[in-house]
Amino acid sequence: MSLRFVGLSCIVFSCVVGCNRSAEPSVNVAVDCSELALKIQGLEQGLFSTEEDLSPNQKIRGQLMAEYAAFSNHCHDNSQTAEMLFRRADLLRSAGRFQEAMTQLRDIHDYFPEYEKRAICAFLVGFIAEVELNDREQAKKTYEQVIVLHDSTDAAEWSRQALANLSGFSQ
Repeated sequence: MSLRFVGLSCIVFSCVVGCNRSAEPSVNVAVDCSELALKIQGLEQGLFSTEEDLSPNQKIRGQLMAEYAAFSNHCHDNSQTAEMLFRRADLLRSAGRFQEAMTQLRDIHDYFPEYEKRAICAFLVGFIAEVELNDREQAKKTYEQVIVLHDSTDAAEWSRQALANLSGFSQ
């Protein structure tokens, strides 16, 4: 009887372990980045319920944030990754998750040096600090960094204007 118990225990254990493994994504499973991008595109099209309704569908916004993150995790070398993260940062900001949005924008800036909106990411960190968090000191420091790092860009010009406005408030 003990042999039958051991045998039955092994079968049950194998089933439980096997069942749990099948529920988790396998490390060796190849992720099709183009399929993920198409899924994201479909979600983006459904983000706004109607053309007249300019408020995003909350459920779809949450799904999109998760899909953008999944895309960046699975397709980090893909040319679309920085843009997906940029869109995620925008959704985080619109959801009121300002610190997360700022962190996302900093990560894009720091880890995607060839991204065409890199300077804009840096500027937006200052903008969120100023407008959403009312942290003028952080905004000032960030705008100054944008000017130093990205002097010949539109973002640097926006930063100069923002600094001038901030100086007007402190007087």
